[in-house]
Amino acid sequence: EREEMQTDTIREQLKMLRLPIASESFESVLSSRKVKSDFTWLSDLLELELTARKENAIERRIKKATFPERRSLEQFNWSFNRKIDRQKIEELSTCEFVERNEIALLLGSPGTGKTHCAIAIGMRAAQLGHSIFCASVKRLSSRIRVARERNTLDQLFRQILTSKLWILDDWGVVTMPRDVSEEIFDLFDRRKSNSAMILTSNRDVEEWPQVFSDPILANAAIDRMFENAKIVLFEGPSYRMKGRILMPDVDSEKNED
Repeated sequence: EREEMQTDTIREQLKMLRLPIASESFESVLSSRKVKSDFTWLSDLLELELTARKENAIERRIKKATFPERRSLEQFNWSFNRKIDRQKIEELSTCEFVERNEIALLLGSPGTGKTHCAIAIGMRAAQLGHSIFCASVKRLSSRIRVARERNTLDQLFRQILTSKLWILDDWGVVTMPRDVSEEIFDLFDRRKSNSAMILTSNRDVEEWPQVFSDPILANAAIDRMFENAKIVLFEGPSYRMKGRILMPDVDSEKNED
């Protein structure tokens, strides 16, 4: 029975390594050679190969995503800003919303951890086998403009549209010219049934129409963003400013009251 389990495991491992002939022929080769032995060493060897391939694939996805830095939720200082809804972020980190091609909006003040959480969720998605496109909206606008000039817009769009998760950071920092905003609207329109998206912004939602030069385009794009979106608000102190500004002493304020 143990030998049978071993051969089943090895056959499955060979299949996972995309060696179908070896997988199908393994038992018959053993039988013809009348080999009876402990093949744990072979299973262990194949498992090493499978693990290495998996890790290499994750690394390729992370590099292709061009994250500005590598971040994880384990590194996040939850105690610094207790107003952040940790449960919602951890729910997003399961990447079930990615499977469903949904949108997550991380909204709030600068320096409160939106980008860190977005990248951490993206890293988790890469580990789960998803392809990611990550860029600030300013950088994406620049890449679209350059691609138009070089006539490589189709290539850029293919890269974005074939990614399972888009991470667009700092929405609303720059107002996009009409030609660029039309291309981004087209991307949003084509994303809906194929990809998920995380969008971060520190601009008030009421100011979002200013990002598009065309108000009709702006309203249509915003409607698409908020349709069934998962929204996480980031309030409270700025982690970036920690140590640079003097935070009020809560106890002394209570005493003064």
